[in-house]
Formats: sequence, structure tokens, C-alpha cells
Amino acid sequence: MLLLLTILWPALAASLALGTAIGWHFGPPRGRLSTAIGLGLGFGAVALGGLAISGLVPGRPGFWVESAALNLTAYLVGAGAGALARLARPSPPGVSGIDGVGGSPGRPASSPRPSPGAERKLRGKASG
Repeated sequence: MLLLLTILWPALAASLALGTAIGWHFGPPRGRLSTAIGLGLGFGAVALGGLAISGLVPGRPGFWVESAALNLTAYLVGAGAGALARLARPSPPGVSGIDGVGGSPGRPASSPRPSPGAERKLRGKASG
């Protein structure tokens, strides 16, 4: 296992960094689907780890299973750490969640419909 870690440390570092970036960007799972996907990835990591430890897959495919188990575990640890770091980050006053995405939090978002004058121009009925 030590030989495996010495060979795969760049991939493990990249998996950890990518997981941290994704966890920071998206935060913890909010919906039922994202929670189910996260649990599925966790169960996949446990299954790959169990398969790697059992030694049922010998040779080169066994190496692939072991490296996949290590990389998926590193990714999930990084994603969890990034999501926790995002939760621990203090938010600016007056801005929470999706409210602060569109611009200033005090101003309501503009309507997606164009103005009546713009509609006439688009239809070609504008008088010049």
C-alpha cells in the first residue's frame, strides 16, 4: 500500500484539491437528489475499498480498483472539507443564499419581459 501511495500521490492531491474546490463552490447538498448522489458516491467508495481490501481482483485490474478507491475517497474528503469551510465562512450582512446573486440585495430583480416599446421594435411595428 505504501508503494501505491508513493506512485499515486499526485493523483490523490489533485483529487483532494478538486473535491475541496467543488465542495467550496456548491456547499453541502440541499435537495433530496443531491443528498442521494452524495450517499451513492460514499457507498461506492466503501464498496471499492472493500473490494480492494478483499483482494478479489488481482493484477492490473486490482491496481485500478485500489487507485479508484483511494482517489474517490480523497475527492469525497475534499468535498466534505470544502462544504464545511463554506458553512463556516461568515456571510456579509444582509446577504443570504441566492438573494445576493443578482446584484444589490435591497433592489428587486428586474422583470424578464422586455418593455412594450422593445416588443414593438422586435416585431417591426415601431414607428420611426
